[in-house]
Amino acid sequence: MKTASSISLPYARYYDKVLAAWLGKSVGGVIGAPLENHKELKTLSVDQLWPPEMGANDDLDIQVVWLEALQEAGLYPNSATLARFWQDRCWYNFCEYGIFLHNLQRGIAPPLSGTWNNRFFSESEGCPIRSDIWGLVSPGNPVLAAQLARLDGQLDHGGVSIEIEQFLAACMAHAVVHGDFEGMLAAGIAVLPADSPAGTAIPVVRRICREHLALPQAWRILIRTFGDRDASKAITNHAIVLMSLFLGRLDFRETMRLCANSGWDTDCTAATAGALLGGLLGTAGLPADWVAKLGTNLICGIAVKHKNALLTEFAEDTCRIGVEMALTRNPAVCITEAPAVTVRFPPAPAITLETVYPDEPVLWNGRETRVNVIVRNPFLDAFSGELRIQPPPNAVCMPAALPVSVPAGGAITCELRIRRQVPGGWVADTNLLTATLSDDGTPVATHTFGLGGARQWLVYGPYWDMWDKDRYPECPYNNPQRQCIPGAVGCARDNYNHYVSLDRPYLDEARLLIEELPAEVPLHLERGEELITHEHLGGFKGQACYYFVRTLRSPEPRDTALFMGRSGPFRAWLDGREVGASREMREWSCHEDEGLALHLTGRPQRLVIKLVRLSDILGLHVLLTGAGDPRYQRGISYVYADLADQVPTAGVPATVGPSGAFWPAL
Repeated sequence: MKTASSISLPYARYYDKVLAAWLGKSVGGVIGAPLENHKELKTLSVDQLWPPEMGANDDLDIQVVWLEALQEAGLYPNSATLARFWQDRCWYNFCEYGIFLHNLQRGIAPPLSGTWNNRFFSESEGCPIRSDIWGLVSPGNPVLAAQLARLDGQLDHGGVSIEIEQFLAACMAHAVVHGDFEGMLAAGIAVLPADSPAGTAIPVVRRICREHLALPQAWRILIRTFGDRDASKAITNHAIVLMSLFLGRLDFRETMRLCANSGWDTDCTAATAGALLGGLLGTAGLPADWVAKLGTNLICGIAVKHKNALLTEFAEDTCRIGVEMALTRNPAVCITEAPAVTVRFPPAPAITLETVYPDEPVLWNGRETRVNVIVRNPFLDAFSGELRIQPPPNAVCMPAALPVSVPAGGAITCELRIRRQVPGGWVADTNLLTATLSDDGTPVATHTFGLGGARQWLVYGPYWDMWDKDRYPECPYNNPQRQCIPGAVGCARDNYNHYVSLDRPYLDEARLLIEELPAEVPLHLERGEELITHEHLGGFKGQACYYFVRTLRSPEPRDTALFMGRSGPFRAWLDGREVGASREMREWSCHEDEGLALHLTGRPQRLVIKLVRLSDILGLHVLLTGAGDPRYQRGISYVYADLADQVPTAGVPATVGPSGAFWPAL
């Protein structure tokens, strides 16, 4: 229902702004794509920006999925709705998209799907680039736009990435109605927490641009303040967008030049700035020659109904959703002279089940995991029934069934404890449970949730060289002729450092490749996430060498690629055969030629990784990839979700220690 404060927005003006936003998004994506991930300052002129070829990019493609979700599932989507449409029509399964899908396939739903096991990508650029649709269908209502953006962002992100998407969505909702730049920024800031980096970056970038009007100086200070070695980090690209808008002064060509020359995720920055300028200025503010070069059709790389739709048709479909929103969920605006649309009712209320994880969403080998199932009752009458939990094989849920009584309009939390029925053996990566709520035997609601299987590692080390063996064949301060302090023979640095070499065996490597070495007292490390850091290995600091051993099994023979983020040189073996080595560190290494080609046999296989630690910091992140839809039609993670880990039996008594580690008993 409209109120006296509703803003009147003529449909023709609304449509022009929406079309301009999609055109600006598309033009920016085309211009920025060839320079994506170039982390340097360039000096291209406006005349050098347009590339010879154009292709699809994920800045717009996923938003096409969201429009179709609104068209087909209604105006009240939740994160589960969006996830379902992604799986149905978006094959993008790499980086944070792949981690989100991996979590989803294991029953770990939003919002946890965006942050769990996703430490590297959780605050990346993948969701800010999807912000436009939520502002365009919520004209004049930045709060609604931000709410919808959060449902989207938490699929595959967390923290500042979601906040930047909310900021941009709110900016767009304001821009298409009011068209003033400062008001747009204020509308975006208003939906953010006071301490959000997305908001606090704005005055910082504004000050940089006031003090340094030339791009080279402004860029240098901006990158000094917000830069990251990862080209996809959201806060870096957010700052570049802001700088380009401030220095571009609402000139579309100049703003695109600034985005393109500033590097980092240039297709994202140029597309975001282009969309906002389109929303602010309308089609009259876009360069006609660039729009003509763009062509008339969407260029989508995913299997959507709008795959080759006209941009005008896409804008019309967006506007129709916006009109319907204005008649139902969006009281902030009254769109006049709009075409007739079918107004759909909100979904009927229903009793629902959802999962909350007080602990990590992991099925451990020998300890319980707490899971809370929340039952919500929207009705005016209280509900009484029974909740039953069906666990996966070799798992037990306590209680397996319990009576529930939910007050009218209220909710209750059912506390569950899940453990393996028989510890040892194999721990599967995917462990799905089904919760069924019944009333006198009649199912009322069902809910599937899951636990990822704990990775099972044995870790040998730390090992090190006390002296520099490349310089001295024998220790210069501990030999048959001399025993003294290192400083007495010019080796005082050895008081404070160790030496370590990738080429030096620190244990019987040939034997370790085929069996455990109990005498070395290995650490049994269970990890729910893929990332292992020095914090999980005890309190040791300094240069050292570690050996990580894992026995895994694939359900069938398949070729795969092993990608590793690591903080130092490594060597890896599978089934006793060396499969790769490198003397360089790669904090993240995925979809590169460094992927190690492996063949999984369907039988137990032994993976051994030797990692050199060059400082107090250690990091190891292991992914086995190659899954996904080879036809690029549906959303299946590139990370395998059907592997299993064997619980090691090294003959070492162990007791539970911190961070999932099992410290050897003394």
